[in-house]
Amino acid sequence: MEPEQAPSRATGPGSRRRRALLGAGALLAALLLVGLGYLLGGGGHEPSERGAAGGTQTAPAPAPAPSTGADHSDELAVGLVSRDVAALTPPSAGPIAGYDAAREVVTAMAPRYVRIDVRWDQLQPSADAPLDPGRVHDDGCGREAAPPCGPPISLTAVLAQVAAQQRAHPGAFRPLITFWGMPEWAGEAPTAGCRHDRVRAGARPLAAGREAAYQAAIRAVWTAVRDAGIAQSDWTPWNEPNAPYFVDPQRASCARDAEPRSPAPYGRMVVAMDETLRALRGDGPDAARDHRLVVGEVAAWGAPTSRVVTADEFLRALPDDVLCRADVIGLHGYLDARPRDGRGEPVAAALGEVERRPCLDDAPVWITETGVGAPGSGRERTSDRATLRDECRLMHDQLTRWFHHPRITAAFQYSVRDDAAFPTGLVDEAVERTYPVADVWTAWGGARAPDDPPPPAPSRCLTASSDGSAAAPPG
Repeated sequence: MEPEQAPSRATGPGSRRRRALLGAGALLAALLLVGLGYLLGGGGHEPSERGAAGGTQTAPAPAPAPSTGADHSDELAVGLVSRDVAALTPPSAGPIAGYDAAREVVTAMAPRYVRIDVRWDQLQPSADAPLDPGRVHDDGCGREAAPPCGPPISLTAVLAQVAAQQRAHPGAFRPLITFWGMPEWAGEAPTAGCRHDRVRAGARPLAAGREAAYQAAIRAVWTAVRDAGIAQSDWTPWNEPNAPYFVDPQRASCARDAEPRSPAPYGRMVVAMDETLRALRGDGPDAARDHRLVVGEVAAWGAPTSRVVTADEFLRALPDDVLCRADVIGLHGYLDARPRDGRGEPVAAALGEVERRPCLDDAPVWITETGVGAPGSGRERTSDRATLRDECRLMHDQLTRWFHHPRITAAFQYSVRDDAAFPTGLVDEAVERTYPVADVWTAWGGARAPDDPPPPAPSRCLTASSDGSAAAPPG
């Protein structure tokens, strides 16, 4: 793949094509990770209910027939999830007190993609005024004002630094625009569904008839992206629509097998975004490649509950008229070096659901949130050397597996700086310590092309032997 261009959905060179049976083999390999003590959990920004979604993975539907579409094996680009203006600011802009470690990691990683969250409720709190991309919605500090503090955060400020990074790193830092946070005026007040009377702010489903307001918000963000000097971008309608802190209620009742309610309003948003993007990008030969629609962004819950819908169940509930609009499918999945017992491999089930849709035969899959640490329920990250080394090795091995997978073409690290409530960052919250896993992401990013061979495991992933040499951990 050309560094200056986004990966296309065309089949790669003949020497890289694999037999279609690779798809089934990759799924089997993913399932074997459980026996090795690996865990891929769900992602997100509000982990308070994440731990409740644990448990044994439900039995998947019958194995799909191997895909006969494009083979994307042996390529993997890296992405980054961050809206931290300070971390994204290139070194040429001068010093920012306390942020050296974070900026060094981002510069060395030079991610092909960067996911930018658009908090619609914060940028347009009232229906009486249009979305304002310059509206400051964060103080630039850590959670609960934890230092260090960078510049205040607005969408305009983030886009400006992404554009500056693009100038410094041609072909990198392509934005994935991700909406979430429903304005109170645009959401409906549910009258049915599990805990419908306790829906949190920002998680109401889009009200029927408010699609035009959502499309106006998309157009406003499109203009902000173009005004920043960014020519290519990817778009996704809503973050983790199968999680109750982004869309609620999730089910028609509080039975764990009750009908999912969240796919229907999400489907309306997919259609609305797709129609808007088609109108904005025009019909030029590169239009679809330059501005792609990413559908899914689903959290990888281990099992269905009354409050959540698993990724495969959610995708299965989307009709062809919705899911088949996707240029890319987005999935979330995390690693934990100290997994709890009884968890399954939920990403494999979601990939299986993608394989069952013939209209998606050529669509690549992106893991648009991943990371390693303590992903869930406000857990503290273990920081002893052995655990950090295991985290490093886990992430490197997982990226290697995704590199060889015939569907997966990108993986996005969440995030740069540790969030105390969801600590999966590359540096600690104080931005004083760079974790070994950061070396994995910089090795897979930087000047490496997505179809280059996997890099060797960084030295900080390896154990020290008795003679002082490095050795891989057992297993």
